[in-house]
Amino acid sequence: MIRLYVFPARLKGTPNPSLFCVKLETALRLAGVPHQLWYEMDPSKGPKGKVPFIEIEGERIADSALILYQLKEKLGVDLDRGLDDAERAMSHSIERMVEERLSWTIAYSRWIDEANWPAVKKALFQGLPFPLSRIVPGSARKAVKAALHAQGTGRHNREEIYDLGARDLAALSALLGERRFFFGEEARLADVTVYAALISIIGPDLESPLKAAALSHENLVRHAERMGELYAAKRPRNRINLTLAA
Repeated sequence: MIRLYVFPARLKGTPNPSLFCVKLETALRLAGVPHQLWYEMDPSKGPKGKVPFIEIEGERIADSALILYQLKEKLGVDLDRGLDDAERAMSHSIERMVEERLSWTIAYSRWIDEANWPAVKKALFQGLPFPLSRIVPGSARKAVKAALHAQGTGRHNREEIYDLGARDLAALSALLGERRFFFGEEARLADVTVYAALISIIGPDLESPLKAAALSHENLVRHAERMGELYAAKRPRNRINLTLAA
């Protein structure tokens, strides 16, 4: 049995505050992979200091992309099965665009934008005892800000950052067109990744130019709704551990 370690689901409107946790759990559900869900608040517990991560056959593996690569080798899990080489390349490109740029705009909208930070801080860090309640949120925000600056997104101003995100969303909308999913009638890894981003943007009660941009694309909204229905319908039948990992 696979143990999937994710952050606690503390941000209302999305299955998980982490886009990557949503992506990985959705992928496992759609692929029909039995797993137990474990909450982990401390990323340092992961093998690469990151959440999500899985434990399979006594081995812990981190990073959503590397996890799916390993599951393909170990279990034959392949949401892109049946796609030709060009379609697989497009699926890969969509996944990378979402994770390597759009995700940073999402991070900015939550952690840096002063309009949303108070609500995000309350949702993610509620219940921490003093003095951690004073120390941890600021320290985490500082780390995100440093990461944004190192990656490059944080070097732009607010208007530029949201414009970059809006352009990514426009590109995704154009690629999706009128299809149900990016490659036809069946959800693939690109759909899973885009859903994780879209539900992270439009699900929580957090307003931003990025959310407005997402909502302006009706096909993306419909896509998120379809994927949300699949996510709910594919709830694993095995027991899910909703206790905090020790």
